[in-house]
Amino acid sequence: MIELLENMSAQYMTLARIQAIKEASMGYLLSPRRYARMAKRAIRLMARRDVLYKYDIRPKMKHLGSIYGGWMIVPELLHSDSVAYSFGVGNDITFDLDMIRRFGLTVHGFDPSPLAIKWLDTQRTSSNYIFHPWGLGSQDASAELFAPISGGMYSLHSEHMSGELVKTRASIRRLATIAKELGTKVIDILKIDIEGAELDILPDIIESAVPIRQLVLEFHHRIGIGTLDTTVDSVNRLRGSGFQLFHVAETSSEFSFLHMGA
Repeated sequence: MIELLENMSAQYMTLARIQAIKEASMGYLLSPRRYARMAKRAIRLMARRDVLYKYDIRPKMKHLGSIYGGWMIVPELLHSDSVAYSFGVGNDITFDLDMIRRFGLTVHGFDPSPLAIKWLDTQRTSSNYIFHPWGLGSQDASAELFAPISGGMYSLHSEHMSGELVKTRASIRRLATIAKELGTKVIDILKIDIEGAELDILPDIIESAVPIRQLVLEFHHRIGIGTLDTTVDSVNRLRGSGFQLFHVAETSSEFSFLHMGA
């Protein structure tokens, strides 16, 4: 059985390397860490703890940002007048700065967590990068954020955390509220990595009156917020509302969509 799994994993890695070479021609960043992700995904697939997604569209795409904090996008749809919303700063804004450097667009970064705000104060950004200490939520309110006392990202959800927690209160706002306040008519890139709260705001994305042309977001079923079935259902809900899937990262957590009608 072990030998069979090793053979299947080797076959998957061969296919993954071929795909990686193809993607490299489009500027896709390769690294040992990415190969490790591919191998882990192969194991999850064999154990039926993962699924393969069929792409709705295959545009020319490019990976921007670091391996940890980067995303796959369609560059030909971006220009200097584009507006990007980036929810979830954490400690990596390479994706945001890469967009600014390549296209000269405006990025609004959002993160209410004390760690992100403190970290961002130490970074050299850009005049095109505008930071807001707000979180994205399903309502306009003040909400409690949680993080492990041992260190880690803050989240509106705590069910996946163990041990002693630290808490803080922060301002969260709905997507429509933020777009109205900032005067945004079209969101050219909407990036969402908000530690599980993506499930709460999914209806606002689907029903958004402000057009969203590209959506990149991370689901967090692998750390215990929702399940794999929850993620599959969420992806299908987005597709049913007009978002076309064009890339899934090797982690099976990060997804890239186009909305052709936006």
